[in-house]
Amino acid sequence: MTTYQPGIIYERTPKEYADPFLSWAREDKAFFAAGACHILADMFMQLHYGQDFERIHIKPHNTAPGNHVYVTDGTWAFDFNGWTKETELLAEYEKAYVAKHPGWKYDRVVVKDDLETFCKKNNHRLPWQFPFLPWERAYKYIKQFNGTPNA
Repeated sequence: MTTYQPGIIYERTPKEYADPFLSWAREDKAFFAAGACHILADMFMQLHYGQDFERIHIKPHNTAPGNHVYVTDGTWAFDFNGWTKETELLAEYEKAYVAKHPGWKYDRVVVKDDLETFCKKNNHRLPWQFPFLPWERAYKYIKQFNGTPNA
């Protein structure tokens, strides 16, 4: 496995925030790292329904930047990087955000809400707020990682 690369390196530009078509046009890894991680996690959960995974929200304190959603079984985590040990994901993610935003802190929140409720509560784009529905893109991205690390 390679070292985890936090999504901070794929942050959207102000133009990409303002223009959903520009945001959509980014490469898949950047798209699912910054702006659609919650879509990727939700599609993963649909594809692995009934298995022992949960969605996790890295929720920064005080409206700071750095929101991220990934899936974990408690040991392994899946996000735009593919499979990473969850401890490594959290350590590298925190390290990157503290370096750019001193004092940055977050809560690790287990997401129990459905996608629509989660998006509304956390100011994330709903699937139909993207220029094109993101489900096929998320499905194809997940499929390249060949299942789970324990399979």
